[in-house]
Amino acid sequence: VLDNGELKINNLDCFDGFYSDKNSKLSKKLGISEDEAFILGNLGKYWAENLVKNRRVYIDDNSDFRYNKYSYKTKFYYSGYCLTDGEPCYKQGFENRLSGVRKGEYKVLDLDSNNVYQPSYSNVKNLKNYLVIRKSHLPKKVLNPIFPIDKARILDIGDIKIYFSDLTSKLKPDRTCSSDICKVILKNINKANKSIDIAIYGYSRVPEIETALNNAIKRGVKLRLVYDLNQKGENIYPDTNIISSIISDNKTDKASFESNSIMHNKFYIFDDEVLITGSANLSHTDMSGFNSNSVAVINSQEVSKIYKAEFEQMYRGKYGGKFHNDKAVIPKNKIVLGNTELEIYFSPKDKALANAVLPLIKNAKSYIYAPIFILSDRRVSDELISAQRRGVDVKIIGDALNSSVKHSKHNLLRASGIMFKTENFAGKMHSKSMIIDDTYTIIGSMNFSNAGENKNDENLIVIKDSRIARFYKDFFLYQWGKIDNKWLKLTARAEGHDSLGSCDDGIDNNYDGLIDKADPACR
Repeated sequence: VLDNGELKINNLDCFDGFYSDKNSKLSKKLGISEDEAFILGNLGKYWAENLVKNRRVYIDDNSDFRYNKYSYKTKFYYSGYCLTDGEPCYKQGFENRLSGVRKGEYKVLDLDSNNVYQPSYSNVKNLKNYLVIRKSHLPKKVLNPIFPIDKARILDIGDIKIYFSDLTSKLKPDRTCSSDICKVILKNINKANKSIDIAIYGYSRVPEIETALNNAIKRGVKLRLVYDLNQKGENIYPDTNIISSIISDNKTDKASFESNSIMHNKFYIFDDEVLITGSANLSHTDMSGFNSNSVAVINSQEVSKIYKAEFEQMYRGKYGGKFHNDKAVIPKNKIVLGNTELEIYFSPKDKALANAVLPLIKNAKSYIYAPIFILSDRRVSDELISAQRRGVDVKIIGDALNSSVKHSKHNLLRASGIMFKTENFAGKMHSKSMIIDDTYTIIGSMNFSNAGENKNDENLIVIKDSRIARFYKDFFLYQWGKIDNKWLKLTARAEGHDSLGSCDDGIDNNYDGLIDKADPACR
């Protein structure tokens, strides 16, 4: 394709990079299988891309195009992929290409599921996003995935359940409640008999959630809502007014004296017995599984009571109660549920970084794995560097957009030898977590930032349980393996050809007011 048009080179042809009638006819004539024709078609496509993509070319008088002094037609003719009248243009080159294919050197990698297939029509016919790749080029973790995508992203250990969503497996958001995280929220809304208290940053429409909330109100469940508004009465999410009209019993932090602080919690209390909390906003991008998030569902009256006390602080009063640094410290002790220990922290009063996160990093012995939205706190980065220098394996996956902002510490961490990858998918790495030494897991709404600790309303849970830590570690390493190692040194652009799916997802991924092909990075 040249300047929005096509240049056809007469009398020369090649196999298609998919199963087609043309491939079927040509393969019979040449005495090869359709699978072999399929592989050769894809390899020819990759050969052509590597030869001329993004090069400055021109058309000569013979309707051939050239780059520098080289003729594409001549290069193609002797490539081994060229056919004319159903026969190889250059027989020796064709036989060399075919020999490699017949040795079984190539596999089909499904880029959506991470599954690897032996090339065949039955395996490939339903795939939408795949790559024919030399077997020796497949990373070991892809050949033997640590956390296969077709397995559930849910850990159930009784009173605690952990849920994940995965930005690497869904490249376009929708308005369905399709993620495991949304389904468990929906399930608990539908099960509630007495009360539902919700503290959320904002809302973008998920119709199934709205239906469930309206049905809960109809059956007599008492619903209350706390959410964020700035002093102009605005929220970052456009549909927040819809949920506030459904739940009329609501309060905001609009009147707070700290106008630059936000109510950033994402927690739900059902019948004073079940708590759901974590990093997922009540937004269609999080609820459909487009962004990566981590959420804990805890069946405990004791835990629910602590969160209820925090909720009441923010809810009290005609125009809203106490937010941000106007709040009081909620009394709480370490909670033990079976073999699991929980410590709960609320920002900004509990200083969660100083009192919870930094001590865990300082005492780490084996590894620290962190899927994060942003890391801008210098104390945290310094302690991670110290941990790495004493032999702790430190790996971080950061969100692409937030790794490019001024205060991100990713370049400092990289310069100090820490392995920091930026994700390169359409969705966001929205988890705010750490996994430490197969023992501790940190989950919550709080980013590792000054605002997260000292300004915003946030919550964070430190979970001491080896089962949860190992489960989260496996999921982290699965995502780590799906991100190319070049993003250890480079920082992917949030919207553009760096990030898979970002130019076709209908989302303004870098908040510049331009969506998909309207963004210069997508052209």
